[in-house]
Amino acid sequence: MQMFSQVKKKLALQLALNTAAVTLIIAGIISTISIHSNISTLKTRQQQIVSSIIASTLPSFNLATFNYNIRLNQQLTEGLVSHPNIISAIVIDSTGMQLAQAVEATECQPSTLDMMIFSEPGIHIEALSYNNTPLGKLIIELDRCQSIAELSSLTRSTLFNALLFSLLLATFIYAAFYRAVTSPLTRLVRQITGLTADNLDKVDLTRMQSRRQNELGQLMNQFAALLSLLKDHIHQQRKAEATINDYSAKLEELIHKRTHALTHLNRRLQQSSDDHSGSTSSLQTRLSTLTQLLKEPMDQLIGKLSNTDQADARAMAANIRGLLHDLRTLQNSSSQQELKLVDIHRIVTDCLAEIPADMADIDCHCGEADLLLLNRSSLRLLILSLLSNAIIHCRQGPLTLSVRYEAQRLLISLAGQDLFINDTLLEQDLMPLCPENLPLPSAFGLGLSRELARISGGDLHYESQPDGGTVLLCHIRCQPLAKLLPEIRKHLRQHPLNIAIQDKQCRARILHWAEQWQLPQSAEGMNSKHTLLLTDQPELSSRHGEHSILLQPQGTGEITDDECYSASGLLTALLEQTDPDHAAPPRTLRVLLVDDNTINRMLCQRYLKNLNIEPDTADNGLQAIEHARHNRYDLILMDCQMPVMDGFEATRQIRRNSLNSQTPIIALTGLTGENERQQCLTAGMNDFIGKPFTQDQIQATLVQWINNYYGSASD
Repeated sequence: MQMFSQVKKKLALQLALNTAAVTLIIAGIISTISIHSNISTLKTRQQQIVSSIIASTLPSFNLATFNYNIRLNQQLTEGLVSHPNIISAIVIDSTGMQLAQAVEATECQPSTLDMMIFSEPGIHIEALSYNNTPLGKLIIELDRCQSIAELSSLTRSTLFNALLFSLLLATFIYAAFYRAVTSPLTRLVRQITGLTADNLDKVDLTRMQSRRQNELGQLMNQFAALLSLLKDHIHQQRKAEATINDYSAKLEELIHKRTHALTHLNRRLQQSSDDHSGSTSSLQTRLSTLTQLLKEPMDQLIGKLSNTDQADARAMAANIRGLLHDLRTLQNSSSQQELKLVDIHRIVTDCLAEIPADMADIDCHCGEADLLLLNRSSLRLLILSLLSNAIIHCRQGPLTLSVRYEAQRLLISLAGQDLFINDTLLEQDLMPLCPENLPLPSAFGLGLSRELARISGGDLHYESQPDGGTVLLCHIRCQPLAKLLPEIRKHLRQHPLNIAIQDKQCRARILHWAEQWQLPQSAEGMNSKHTLLLTDQPELSSRHGEHSILLQPQGTGEITDDECYSASGLLTALLEQTDPDHAAPPRTLRVLLVDDNTINRMLCQRYLKNLNIEPDTADNGLQAIEHARHNRYDLILMDCQMPVMDGFEATRQIRRNSLNSQTPIIALTGLTGENERQQCLTAGMNDFIGKPFTQDQIQATLVQWINNYYGSASD
């Protein structure tokens, strides 16, 4: 068994064994044919000898038998038996009486195989006659022992030659194949056996190369080249991992130091505020400082880790990114109150879904409450920050979250016997950015959470429980839908609701809500100017003017994408039409920036952000058309020379779109000649800015082409 196992592993041995087997089969076939030919030759030769003897002696037997000369017949039969190929001869007359007989004794006993080979009995009968008169018969028995012996000798010789030929051919093929294929492959396998990423640097890959010009030599050279590339890649990867690990350690230390510095700075800024206006300005300064200090290391970290698998560093980068988003939310909340009707149960459920299940056991109690008018983003951030702080300061034991509406206030409480809060924690702006806190949805400390509650018209504090632990208490100002519906109905009595919606499902749902809320509807045509038009068709909304609500996907109208088919979104839009004081402050300007040059695009994007404008961006004219098809913009900054589609063709197609047919489109171009300017105006552009441009040029363009720019833009 071990020998056969070795044969399976050796390519040359397999080939030699297969060749020997095939050669033996071929030799056996040739030997069989040769033996059959020898048998036929022996039989033919024996028949010729008998025919010659009979031809020479048969006349004598005819004459002796005719004369009834028994003595002569006996002498003739004895003469036949003396021949080496005849062992017996008998003469009988026509009556069947034996006239003469002679037998030669033999010791040969033919085997069954011999009898099968010489299937004929070996007896010849010749008729005796004289002048056509039948006289009797001559019976001769042949001696087959001599033929069998001769055949055995020929067979042994043939088989031996066939076996010798097979062995010589197999040996030759084995030697040739071993030299041509097996030897170089064996050497290559021996060289690559045991190769790993750790010891690849120590291997001399030039020894694996071959000078052969055939396919095997090319294979060995290509394999050596691939190993060389792999060796270089592993070296570069190890070098990059070492650099990133070192950078991550330094960045973590830097963030830790800056967190302490920011906390100290925020306390000083908070102590320096004298009144509500000063407090808001101080908070803005604190938030701006936090954002600027955290943004630079976060951008560097993400850039360094874009092609690595450092899970912890990626999680920290995502945590910092989330913190920056929360800081922007707080910053926007301190400068404006974008109020909407929201479902408290849904917000609480969504917030609890972001808490990892293995970090806390939270029991939630959400009281009965109608839709409430408040700032959705601020409320969501507030609940997430309270939950994150409670989990950090209550490492074990369950927590109880309670949310209910009472006396125009939304009350939020978090309690736990193992929850401990003190005055120091209530002043902390940020929680430690350590790996244990990365899974939490918010990094806000209780200090910023309290600022967020105060901006929303409430406050945050804590109380000690008699049975141990503490409870976090927070309240914010809000209004329920029950107090807002009468105002909406009063407005709709003067401007009844005119519903013109093509989407059947959306129309059915809105009609159901209108009936449920008892909203007055118009029986007049949709062209009536005193009605409030609710439609999903931009052209109808544009003709109807300001007394219209456009259900536009992807958030171009009063109802945003996630609210297009929600009751709260519809009620918020109706409330904005009813009482502008309840609506959000002047909307943020929407600008589309189109430029294929990454540096120019980032530079202009930075200028716009400095002016409190977060632009949408596109790399080519085709993307610009897609943006303009779904969004209404106040201004479009369009590069002229771009791949896929240039700015001229993109401008011509945007002008055919009803949403942005009148939107100012400003060309960004490095060509400043009169012909180029005329080309821009012909394509439908309003003006152009030459490259390189400055922030002052961008702001001057906004002032010139956007109506009421100072009333729409943030400070």
